[in-house]
Amino acid sequence: MPVSPTLAENLTQATVDAYLEAERSLLVRIARALARGLSSPAWAEQQLLQLQSYRRHAQQVLAELARTAQRTVNDAVQTAANRGTAAAAAELATVLGRPVDDLLGALPGQQAVQLLVAEAVTKVTSTHAQILRASVDGYRQIVAEVTPRVLLGADTRRDATQEALDRFAAKGITGFTDVRGRHWDLASYAEMAVRSATANAAVEAHSERLETVGIDLVIVSDAPQECIKCRPWEGKVLSLTGAVAGAIDREHATVDGRVVRVHVAGTLAEAKAAGLYHPGCRHSHSAYLPGVTRPPTATADPQGDRDRQRLRLLERRVRAAKRLEAVALDEQAAKAARAKVRSAQAAIRQHVATSSAKRQPAREQIGAR
Repeated sequence: MPVSPTLAENLTQATVDAYLEAERSLLVRIARALARGLSSPAWAEQQLLQLQSYRRHAQQVLAELARTAQRTVNDAVQTAANRGTAAAAAELATVLGRPVDDLLGALPGQQAVQLLVAEAVTKVTSTHAQILRASVDGYRQIVAEVTPRVLLGADTRRDATQEALDRFAAKGITGFTDVRGRHWDLASYAEMAVRSATANAAVEAHSERLETVGIDLVIVSDAPQECIKCRPWEGKVLSLTGAVAGAIDREHATVDGRVVRVHVAGTLAEAKAAGLYHPGCRHSHSAYLPGVTRPPTATADPQGDRDRQRLRLLERRVRAAKRLEAVALDEQAAKAARAKVRSAQAAIRQHVATSSAKRQPAREQIGAR
């Protein structure tokens, strides 16, 4: 069967859930700390002590998160590699007419798998220092914003604190800022990193198994809602090893003596470097059989890509509204936040009903209460 990052799609959830719950825990802790002594004239001074307590709590949360990430990422990458091997065996069984069990062979190279695990864990946990700093700075900033407003009589302390909390929670706790200046919340960055690692594990294990039986050429599938990065590679023939390039002659896969012309667009590594199999990519590739495999045509789906991007925006709005609920200081604020959640979810239902987008409820969560 073809190999695709979607083979490992569900494997990211355990890591993502851990980061979602960590973010919710940190936001709730900040809200509870700020709520203490709101009616006291010494509230600002008391918050300095609360801030130190929060820092210790955040450090404990992040330490546990690091341990969880090590376990969940390892499990995800190992499983993805095994699935890639199994996919290759199933594909080869059809191509070669041999039993699947004969083609499974040994497990994927553990050194390569562990390297992917280490890279993913490092990428994810390297954000923890920034998470701690961002959350502590956010806490401190809220206190700094509220104090002068109350002294001037502009708002009650509770109202001012809720407004400042809402602004902080709406943005989320930033774990990473990319080269474009975009801020990634905890779960989004963790998901991206683990998706990349699991996709690579599945694809590399699949390629390794094909190469062991002498298959070097593969073809990239068509996929709906593809983005501009991977669209150029749809239907293209690629070399796993780079042993061939350009227009080449190959013997027909099923007709002895017949030669067919095959155009090799590049290597799989080159395609990946150019954007194929980016995090969230749904393409696949499979063994290319000269003269038998028919490349897909008319593959462009720009509207599908726009539909998918719109869905991602709406999902972020749902998560932002749920963060508002997490920092609500009273039932009135919580009720208003829940109304925003329902409104954002209604927008998602409307969007999926009128477009090609498929709803994924797990992407709308920020941790279970």
